Amino acid sequence: MAATCHFLRLPLELREEIYSLYLQPETKEGEFGGGQYHFDLDLYRVNRQLYYEAQTVFRREHVFVRIETPWPTAAWINAVNHISAEGLVPIVAAGPRASKFTSHHALVQITAPVHQTIPEHTMVILLPDLHLFCRVWYYSALNYPALNEHLRVGFVLRDPYYPASPRAIPCALQKQILLPFGCVKGLFQVDVEGFEPGVRAELERQMAVPNDTLAQCCEKGFAIMERGDALLADRLPAEALAVYIDAFHAIHILISGRTRRVQADHFFHDEITEGKFAGQTGATVRIVLRIKLVARVCAAYIQLAQWEEAVYWGMRSIKIMREAMDTEFEDFLSDWVGASDVGHIYLRTAIAFQKMEDAGSGELAEYKETAADVAGSARLFSLAVKYTRGAVSSGQASSGSAS
Repeated sequence: MAATCHFLRLPLELREEIYSLYLQPETKEGEFGGGQYHFDLDLYRVNRQLYYEAQTVFRREHVFVRIETPWPTAAWINAVNHISAEGLVPIVAAGPRASKFTSHHALVQITAPVHQTIPEHTMVILLPDLHLFCRVWYYSALNYPALNEHLRVGFVLRDPYYPASPRAIPCALQKQILLPFGCVKGLFQVDVEGFEPGVRAELERQMAVPNDTLAQCCEKGFAIMERGDALLADRLPAEALAVYIDAFHAIHILISGRTRRVQADHFFHDEITEGKFAGQTGATVRIVLRIKLVARVCAAYIQLAQWEEAVYWGMRSIKIMREAMDTEFEDFLSDWVGASDVGHIYLRTAIAFQKMEDAGSGELAEYKETAADVAGSARLFSLAVKYTRGAVSSGQASSGSAS
C-alpha cells in the first residue's frame, strides 16, 4: 500500500501553494463569453487550522470591487448581460447576492444627480477584471457621448477585514483600483475617499486626456498593421499576430482567442474630417482595415502551421461577406478595398482548408454544416481566382484611365 502524506505535515509554504491553486475561481462561461465566477470554499469546513490558513491565502490573492449603479431593474438586467457577454467581464456576484457582499476593498458608486437617481443594483468583480469593466464603460461613452455628463462617480477605499481598526492599503494596490477608471472621461462629478492624494491626482490627469478622435483611431490601426507586416515579412508570425490583434483593438474590435466583439459602432458612423482619411466615413475605413487584417491574420496562422485557426478566421469573414454579397457590395470591394484583399482571404483559407482535409481535421464537419456552399478547398480556390482576377482587372482599368 502506498504511504499516505499527512497534509498538515507539509511545510506551510507548500500548503499555501496548494491553497492558492484550490481557491482559484471556476469560471462558468457565458454563452457568448464573460461568464460568472464560482469559488469553492468547502476547504474552510475541514478544520480550524485549514480555515485560517486558507482564508489568509484567499484574502491575500483576491481583491474585490463592489460597483453600485442607478439603472432601473430592466435596464440593469440588460446592462449585466452586456457587461458580461459583450464586454467579456467575468462577474463574481450580481443582484441580491452582491448587495450582501462586504469583502470588497473598494466601493464604486455611480449615480445620476441630474435625474435624482440613486444606486439600486450591485455587482462584484475581481480587481484583475476591473479594467474590462472600465473598457465597457469607455465604449458605451464613445457610442453615447452625452452619457457621462449626467453621472457622478464616488470611489471609496476600505479595509474589508479590519473595519474597526483599518490597516493602510498599499499605494500600489490603490493605483490598481483607481487608475483603470482613467479612460472614463467627462463625468459630471468625481468624488474620491480614502485614496492617497497622488493616486487621486493621477486619476484626474488621466481623465483629463481626451480620447483619440475617429481619424486618430483609423490612422493608428493602419500604422499598427504596417508594423505587423514588417514582422510577418521577417518570418515572425507569432509576433506579427499579436500586433495585428493590437490593430483590431485600435479600431475598437476586441479579440480574445476565437471570440470577437465589435464595439463603438455609432462612433464609427461619423465622417472623418481630418488626416489621410478625411471625407470618408469611419465605418468605411474600418471595414477596409478589418478585411486587410483578416487576410494578414490568416497568413500568420499559415506560417505557424495552425490550419484550424487560419480557416476559422477566414471562414468567419467569408460567411459575413457572402451574407452581405450583392452588386453594391462587390463594387465596394473593388473600389475601396481592392479585391486582392478579399482574394487573399479566400486563397489563404483554401490553403489551410486543404491542409485540414489532408489531415482529416475534426473541425471539417462543422463547416460542412454551417457553410456548405464554400466548405471545400476546391470551391475556395475557385473563389480566390475570381477575386484575384477582379483585382487585376480593376488595377488595369485604373492604369488605363490614369494614362
